[in-house]
Amino acid sequence: MNACLKNFSAKRGEACLAERSPVTQTFGKPHPAMTRDYLRPHLYSLPIHRAMLRAVEARLFAEIAPDLPEPIVDIGSGDGTFVQIAFPGKRVFGIDPIPADTREAARRGVYAGLSLASGAALPFGDNQFASAISNCVLEHVVPLDATLREVARVLRPGGQFVASVVGDRFPQDLLGTTLLNTLGLDGARYGRWFNATSQHHNTLSADAWSARFANAGLEVVSWRPYFSAAALKLFDFSHYYGAPSLITRKLTGRWLIFPPLTPNLLWEPILRRIYTAPPGEDGPYYFFVCRKPVA
Repeated sequence: MNACLKNFSAKRGEACLAERSPVTQTFGKPHPAMTRDYLRPHLYSLPIHRAMLRAVEARLFAEIAPDLPEPIVDIGSGDGTFVQIAFPGKRVFGIDPIPADTREAARRGVYAGLSLASGAALPFGDNQFASAISNCVLEHVVPLDATLREVARVLRPGGQFVASVVGDRFPQDLLGTTLLNTLGLDGARYGRWFNATSQHHNTLSADAWSARFANAGLEVVSWRPYFSAAALKLFDFSHYYGAPSLITRKLTGRWLIFPPLTPNLLWEPILRRIYTAPPGEDGPYYFFVCRKPVA
């Protein structure tokens, strides 16, 4: 096995649109992901804007997690919070280019192995993983196409790649965009600024995302939108409300000083409605399930 799979290293690694089909039931019984609460753990771990979004994403990934064979590679593993909550007990290997986040993920001890590397040059052999996941990472990735080809390369034939991504509606559905447009100003400037600040390089339509997956050798099995335009406006506002958490993070290494007494819980009734809301016809984010074809 590649040494990068065994231990975290501070060195960089070497070198047709399907129908939307949300999975909510298993054999006529409620899916396990629907009986576990993913909102409360995020409220105890993250600032509001991250908690509301990551909770919805954790539920979506958890719905399909039982069907993902191991080992799993997490493209853009970050600090490990998401996998810790959504994939407990799963044999997951992380890869991320940011040293500080990777060190924090290593401290959490939730990954079977961690690599500091670019997604465009994964330090793994061909057909090494049974499954792959990526949560809200691909919109940040440059180069995107090379990274997707690498994902296809390390996946075994028939393996699934599950990814959440930012869509093309994101900048136009932001609160700042809407307010400026209402005032007769150019709201699109706010959307462009927010995308630039968030380092969103790829905000594509569902059709365009599907085409990029297909070009990399990954066929789309299903996709669905998630998060509503109204939820995104609250998401936008909560960035400013939660700005002090950036200072807390810098000074203490944690988003929240004392999680048991976090004011995040005051938001729970509102966020619970967002968390349980069914998907609309379209939205600012997309959840894709892709598969590497069997030759």
